[in-house]
Amino acid sequence: MKKLLLILLCLPMIFSCGESNEKKNDKEKNSNSIKSCLVDYDWCMPNCNNPTMAWKFSTDGTFNYSTTMFGGMSAWGTWEDVGNQDINIVYTRTSTGDLLPEKTISMPDCKSLKIGQTIYRR
Repeated sequence: MKKLLLILLCLPMIFSCGESNEKKNDKEKNSNSIKSCLVDYDWCMPNCNNPTMAWKFSTDGTFNYSTTMFGGMSAWGTWEDVGNQDINIVYTRTSTGDLLPEKTISMPDCKSLKIGQTIYRR
């Protein structure tokens, strides 16, 4: 009887560990998917043939951004996949010396980025 009670008490712990690992694996797969869609591409607006704004993301978790609008500017920083098709970006420096706030951008699909109301395509 004691063995049965012990087994019944341990079963939930065994199954909860399995669920945790499954969720972790799903998150890793999603992160790899975001990374494979995001990195090593030019993300441009309105298009990459004649962009006014462009982003480039690298596998090491860094990015650069440039625009020709308002006299031009470049910015650099780090990015991180935070799940749910969202990417957190942190600016580390700009060519103008401005301090830019951290922001979350979204990737609605593998060929578009949404930053604010602006859609960038690769």
